[in-house]
Amino acid sequence: MSEIDVVILAAGKGSRMKDNLPKPLHKVAGLQMLEWVCRAVRKIEPKNIIAVQAPNEDFSSYADETVVQNEQLGSANALQTAFSKVQAEKIIVINADMPLMTDQSLMDLVDTGEGFDAAVLATTLKTPFGYGRIIPIGDREVVEQIVEEKDATVEQRTIKLVNSGVYLFKTDYIKRAIEAVKTDNAQNEYYLTDALAGAKIVQARDWRDLLGVNTQQQLAAVNKIARKRINNQLMTNGVTMVDPATTYIDANVVIGTGTIIKPGTVIEHDSVIGADNEIGPYAHLREKTVTGIDVHIGNFVETKNARIGDHTHIGHLTYVGDAEVGQAVNIGAGTIFVNYDGKNKHMTQVGDRAFIGSNSKLVAPVTIAAEAITAAGSTITDDVPKHTLAIARQRQTNKADFWKRMPHEDFALNYDKKNQ
Repeated sequence: MSEIDVVILAAGKGSRMKDNLPKPLHKVAGLQMLEWVCRAVRKIEPKNIIAVQAPNEDFSSYADETVVQNEQLGSANALQTAFSKVQAEKIIVINADMPLMTDQSLMDLVDTGEGFDAAVLATTLKTPFGYGRIIPIGDREVVEQIVEEKDATVEQRTIKLVNSGVYLFKTDYIKRAIEAVKTDNAQNEYYLTDALAGAKIVQARDWRDLLGVNTQQQLAAVNKIARKRINNQLMTNGVTMVDPATTYIDANVVIGTGTIIKPGTVIEHDSVIGADNEIGPYAHLREKTVTGIDVHIGNFVETKNARIGDHTHIGHLTYVGDAEVGQAVNIGAGTIFVNYDGKNKHMTQVGDRAFIGSNSKLVAPVTIAAEAITAAGSTITDDVPKHTLAIARQRQTNKADFWKRMPHEDFALNYDKKNQ
């Protein structure tokens, strides 16, 4: 296969998103859209990945090279801006707002486009609103013309074959052809599509790979598809999901075989969940949660930056943040790992087989040794040695005949009257 450079067009303003975040940095399943695109193109082993960015942006951590498009003059101008960095015989051009793109679709473009000066990924949509329409030459799978929707006639808008904005070019060809591109269109921009006459039309296997994002509604739609793909792959690998539709797993999450995920669970990026765990319902495992085998994390438990050992049980209503928890630990309901002092985060360590009583507060930095116990309702501020019971709460005081001094009596009497 010829060497290929990839040019990612990432300089668009994204004004229809109606927020202040650069469009390529909006997240889909926990990853920026630009990172999704880079992951897909890396799998085809390009020589170079070049991101075209706006003057006030810096995408150098995503791509091998970056270039700045100083004025938004259209896709052809954006590609021209990148020519100084292009060295390979061929170029793939792709937009930064296509997080569902797969390496398989890109390889189909490369393979089917072999021998042509240009090729375009295309698909047929029942409702092609917003997409440029591809007009083929007769029944041949070759482009006669690509018309942007704003420039299309009423008849042309009935065409269902649409342009994805993903192209393969021979470098020598596109450097020549782009010189002839004009701005005589509704946008007064240099359209790259004007250099695609005669291009090979490559039908995508899955139309969803080609979905772009221009609005918050479209962002939500591709999020739903991405998460469904993630969940399906995890279930294929042996993870049980009671209700995949209400299970939200980010990219960069690893889950072991035999683990059961219950409804309402969220597991965020860079988390590693071991085999045979039981998670949820309504658990929130934030970034960098790592569990061993046979761990139970129950309903309304939140974790973050926590390593949790084998056979540990965290039943419900608990926060475990910035922690190292050993094996076979029981953490009672309502426990809080108090990790933040208003400026810095601090670590809590809990040893093997420790028993943390319900409603304990573990004020970090603190260490609970192996086989130590905290009494229910305690606020632990000092280390607890092995085999020790720590009690940190005020001794109970009972005050006799206190009932009539409180408003509870009136409530009880009113209840009794209503139910006589």
